[in-house]
Amino acid sequence: MTETYGTPTPDTDTVELRMDARPENLVLARLALGGVAARSTLGDDVVADLKLAVTEACTNAIEHAYAGDPGSNEIVIRFALDDDTLAVEVQDWGSGFDAEAEPAPEEELRDHAGVGLMLIRSLTDELTIESGGAGSTVSFAKRLRPPR
Repeated sequence: MTETYGTPTPDTDTVELRMDARPENLVLARLALGGVAARSTLGDDVVADLKLAVTEACTNAIEHAYAGDPGSNEIVIRFALDDDTLAVEVQDWGSGFDAEAEPAPEEELRDHAGVGLMLIRSLTDELTIESGGAGSTVSFAKRLRPPR
């Protein structure tokens, strides 16, 4: 993207998907990502990694943001593609979380706390997390070519 990460510019193609926060809808996020990525130069293995990353981000929203009543809430996923980057943003309006808090090792092993975000971080080139009382936005991106 040519200006601020996550902000679409005129040279950016953006697709927005709104879906109920239900596990059975995760396939929609993966299919949409595959469609957007088909217009890029990313290889199949990188696209598979990004599908895993979007699945993790959506699953976190379903399981944590809307815990107890996931089906009556919504997730918005935005895919933005330009000449340099494929960016993904997953937004929810559930209970936020402390994005800076590191789970204790025993908590991480027991509850898998933070594993999804660690996985997303390892599969992408950029990860930004914004969270508060009005929901959370997890944004990540994969560069299509090395930075200049």
